Amino acid sequence: MTRSPLSEAFDLPGNLLRRCHQISVAIFLRKCESLNLTQLQYIILSALEEMGTSDQVTLGGYTALDRNTVAVVVRKLEERGLVSRHRNPEDRRSMVVQLTQEGERLRAAAEPAVEEVQKEILAPLAPDEQQALLTLLQTLANANNHLSRVPVRLNEE
Repeated sequence: MTRSPLSEAFDLPGNLLRRCHQISVAIFLRKCESLNLTQLQYIILSALEEMGTSDQVTLGGYTALDRNTVAVVVRKLEERGLVSRHRNPEDRRSMVVQLTQEGERLRAAAEPAVEEVQKEILAPLAPDEQQALLTLLQTLANANNHLSRVPVRLNEE
């Protein structure tokens, strides 16, 4: 029995990753709805808390987000008082972003919900399968980082 093009496409790794991403976003938005927080906002807040004050380009490198996405997410966070930003006095073309105390509080308050999200995403798998999946995903992400349109860049040169 031959398979249809659509059934074959459903089994492609890229399509499966896309579907898992859709599911992950949906779970995150549901669990963090009361905090009015998205995955991208959470990753930006987390990066700022860990790395400290940063220009938007470097922040994009930490989080694997392009400069337009970083600008939009940071603007929304700034409107909520979760970050502050100003022109970089050393390079007037760049914006420097800093986590506010309110942003730090919200990120910390989101931790339990974010942990619940991860548990729900992985719930269909046995514990050993969960660890295997995480290891495989990390391997794929690390080994293919250079192929990304926006690779993770933790050490800016």
